Amino acid sequence: MSPALDDTPEIREQLSRAWRSTLDAAVANGAPPQAVVETMVTVAHECFAEAFGATAAASYLQLLAEQLRAGERCETDALVRGQPEERPSRSFMPADAEALIDPDWPTRNDLFG
Repeated sequence: MSPALDDTPEIREQLSRAWRSTLDAAVANGAPPQAVVETMVTVAHECFAEAFGATAAASYLQLLAEQLRAGERCETDALVRGQPEERPSRSFMPADAEALIDPDWPTRNDLFG
């Protein structure tokens, strides 16, 4: 049995900022944005499969895809009705988040206590 996951909205927010910071740093160093995102997704999916199994990883990706399709359907429906909804920001990082992120976070051993 695996240990209980210490998972809170605050940890998820911190991790989202860290992933965004890593992506932004790679792009700032000249990596093509699409290649960075695709690589991060691939690595995350491989790690997910290692941690939870290939079937769980595939199911998770399927659920994510269904959520994206549902969101696109809602936007399309609104456009058809003549009521365009304002598309929400897809950024997970607030404008001032860089000030909140320790640049040495990937090498720290005390990240989660």
